[in-house]
Amino acid sequence: MSYKSFLPLLLLPALCACAASRLDIIQVGPWFPARDWRAVEVFEDRNQTTRPWGGIAIIHGERFNPEAGQREQERQKLQARKAAAAMGADGVIMTVDSAIAGPALGVYQEPEVFVSALAIKYVVPSSTPSAK
Repeated sequence: MSYKSFLPLLLLPALCACAASRLDIIQVGPWFPARDWRAVEVFEDRNQTTRPWGGIAIIHGERFNPEAGQREQERQKLQARKAAAAMGADGVIMTVDSAIAGPALGVYQEPEVFVSALAIKYVVPSSTPSAK
């Protein structure tokens, strides 16, 4: 067999990788055993949380045109929630932020937005022996 017959098989994973948008994940705390993504609470603001927590990761989705809209936004939010579940997060605080365009004098640029999320883990109270 020649290498030409294997070429489509080699290109298939690359093509599939392009079909799904990529998340940028920055680990800022320890990760924990994975959990079901449906168990990860979703918040739109830090003030909605009811218990003490610590951040374990920052998640950013790819930029997209806001007019492409709600469907892409919901897809990226679900993807971020599943990523947070994979790292053992108890919740995720999500927002949609505007992407700042670079300097392009005289060139019109479409506005872009992206999903930004903070994966959180609730603080577990622990007792320590008192000093004598």
